[in-house]
Amino acid sequence: MTPQLSQAHIAAVNRNRRIVLNFDVTYPINISFDAHGSVDAFVAHLFTFADDAGSQIDSIWWNWGEGNQAPYPSEFLPLYDHPLYRQWVEVGVDIVQIVLEATRQRGLEAFFSHRMNGSDNDLGPFARIPMKVQHPDWMFRTPWCTHEDNGYWNFALEEVHEYVLRNLREVAERYDFDGIELDFARGVVFPAGQGWLNRDKLTQFIRELRLMLLEIERRRERPFLLAARVPENLVGCHFDALDVETWARQQLVDIFTLGVRSFDVDIVAFRQITVGTPIKLYPSIDDHHASDGYQNPGIEVFRGMAANWWHQGADGIQTFNFNYAPDAPYKGQDWQSHQLAYHEIGSPETLQGKHKVFVVQRRGGGHGPRVIPNPEDWSTPRHSYANSNMLAPLPAKLANNDKVDTLLTVVVADDVAAEADRVERIAIRLLLSDPEAEDLPADQRLQVVTVATIGHPGNLQNIPAAKGIEAQIEVRLNNVPLGRPTVDGGWLVFEAAPNLFAVGENLVGVRATQPPAGAQHEIWIEKLEVHVAYQRR
Repeated sequence: MTPQLSQAHIAAVNRNRRIVLNFDVTYPINISFDAHGSVDAFVAHLFTFADDAGSQIDSIWWNWGEGNQAPYPSEFLPLYDHPLYRQWVEVGVDIVQIVLEATRQRGLEAFFSHRMNGSDNDLGPFARIPMKVQHPDWMFRTPWCTHEDNGYWNFALEEVHEYVLRNLREVAERYDFDGIELDFARGVVFPAGQGWLNRDKLTQFIRELRLMLLEIERRRERPFLLAARVPENLVGCHFDALDVETWARQQLVDIFTLGVRSFDVDIVAFRQITVGTPIKLYPSIDDHHASDGYQNPGIEVFRGMAANWWHQGADGIQTFNFNYAPDAPYKGQDWQSHQLAYHEIGSPETLQGKHKVFVVQRRGGGHGPRVIPNPEDWSTPRHSYANSNMLAPLPAKLANNDKVDTLLTVVVADDVAAEADRVERIAIRLLLSDPEAEDLPADQRLQVVTVATIGHPGNLQNIPAAKGIEAQIEVRLNNVPLGRPTVDGGWLVFEAAPNLFAVGENLVGVRATQPPAGAQHEIWIEKLEVHVAYQRR
């Protein structure tokens, strides 16, 4: 059965959302509330970047935790076991309502973002969830669960559906949010290997929630939208038991948020399954559990990512785990690039003529090897596709055979050929690891390149190749050979003419023209980037 949507509902779906800010709000509250002295001062602090003149943030999706505890006095969920939340409840302060009202006062849309199977460690230590303690038979466990974990809800069970729907009904009836997002990227909903077999049960859960929200919509006489954060491509959705084709066909959701931390989002495929519906598509980027090797990558990478997404036909962009103020508690993050991103990535027009970096995706990483394997010690994740980037092409090996190219596709949304007179420089940058050179003295090797990332011991570092490697590596762009590279801080840099690039996908071939005789190991391509610099106007 396809729900009937009112014209007011469809109009709400069609709101302009240049940037959707998914805000993990419990983290700053738990870390830095005391530094601000009052609820009002702290709430104003949460909107620092959203209040900037020129901010493109149109919608804030407030995430109030892992889904099994509450920051408000719930009839069903335990209150956060934290003195601040207990104090608020005792004196009648509803922090969720206060933040919601502050969002409304700024003319911004407000969603409640619900993590479908959070890990119950919002405040640091794992909490004991009474319903999970009472019903261990409703749970399943994963390899990363510790002895402290309660486990994850098994959505194959009707009892779990009823419990979660009851909790979401309480939120929907207690607070006047514009919508609810189901975040399928922050946990798994079925035991490994059982997901796709149970997809109809999950679809039934989505249907029941949709009908419940539409019932509340009719009573309150105002639209109540439903969004779902899903993997960045259709095969990933299938891996995680999300039958998004059926959800789209039956209009069970209004918005798909696509991916978490992948630069490669198949917006075109999602557009095809949503033809004839008002469903909107918002690719998402996380800069904490970031794409491997690209934590805090700088504004140029965010620009390239956003330009590619707009080129594919995105309706807007969602950010996740970005800073919201210069003194936000996300340690080590580049708040300046986040602030600038909020002014630029929400529109193709504000990206025009600005320096960009277009990258080829790396797989794995971002969480730690117990959850998502690192690429240097790769194994296929069995429990979840979301967050894994498991189909990403890098790292990739170069054959010890000069007849074989390693072929990679890099997407460049900018029409640099048409804008050639404004392009100051364009180059392909290649970062290699060469295990054959690992034992050479440092003065005989290229410089080590260190990049910020999560999940590796310390930071991620390459294995520098021997000096002179630049004479042995050939790059072809759309089958046109480029000249000999220069070396820049451990990178090989190949200059390229703008007219060699197509708008969209470009095929890059890399080969070792003189593979060392008797080599026991292949050279690895760790990163491949296209850097575009424009002349200042």
